[in-house]
Amino acid sequence: MLQYSVYSVISPEGCASILWKTGEKAQEAADAMGITAHRLKALGLVDKIVNEPVGGAHRDHKQMGAFLKRALGDAYRQLTDLKPKELQDRRYDRIQSYGKFADTKADNR
Repeated sequence: MLQYSVYSVISPEGCASILWKTGEKAQEAADAMGITAHRLKALGLVDKIVNEPVGGAHRDHKQMGAFLKRALGDAYRQLTDLKPKELQDRRYDRIQSYGKFADTKADNR
């Protein structure tokens, strides 16, 4: 996922307009939605965050292409040594893990 990208079914502005009747709380909505690259990586939904050129990917297409080429090449090399069954099992396990939670015991000091 690109460094400054977001992944969502609704824009932060749209969410803010629904929840708070104003698009001015877009940043608060984005934080609550957890749609940033770093948040999604922390949740395990994204494998890697690809850095962008200063100012964003749209500012330097050539540099962004080089960053993507490197990231995709690295990912490809990691996967080529795996057998198809192992790839399928990993994919299945990963998708099954989305949305799981665990109970923890309270610290009763």
